[in-house]
Amino acid sequence: MNRLKELKEAREAAKKTIKTIDNAINTLANAQSWGVWDMLGGEFITSWVKRRKIKEANEDILKLNKSMKHLNKELEDINMLLPNRISQTFSDTVLDLWLDNVFTDIRVQGEIKQTLEKLRQLKKTIQNLIANIEVEIKEIETPK
Repeated sequence: MNRLKELKEAREAAKKTIKTIDNAINTLANAQSWGVWDMLGGEFITSWVKRRKIKEANEDILKLNKSMKHLNKELEDINMLLPNRISQTFSDTVLDLWLDNVFTDIRVQGEIKQTLEKLRQLKKTIQNLIANIEVEIKEIETPK
C-alpha cells in the first residue's frame, strides 16, 4: 500500500507541474503576440507591455523550477527522476526597451519561441510520466 500512496503523490505533483507549465506557456504566448506587434513598428508602450509579459513568464518559470524540484522529490520515492532545470535567457530587458530596433525584436521573438518549445516538450514528458504512473497504479489496485 505504501507504493500506491507514493505513486498517487507523484501523480498529483506531476499534475500540478503541468498546470504551472500551462501558465508559463500562456504567458509566453501572450508575450510573443505583443512581440509581433513590436516588430511591426510598435512604440515604447508595445515594447513595455511585451517585456511585462516576459517578466510574468519568467516568474512562472521560477514557479515551475520549484514545482519541478517538488516533483523530483516525489519521483525519488518511486525511483524515477526528471531534469529540474529550465533555461531562461531573457537578459536584455534594458536593451530591448531603450534600444528598440527590429533586430533586437527578432532575437527576443526567437528566444520566446525556443522557450515555448522547451516548455511544450517538458509538458509532453510529464504527461507521459503521468500515464506510466497511472498504469502502475491500476496494476496495484486491480485485484489478481
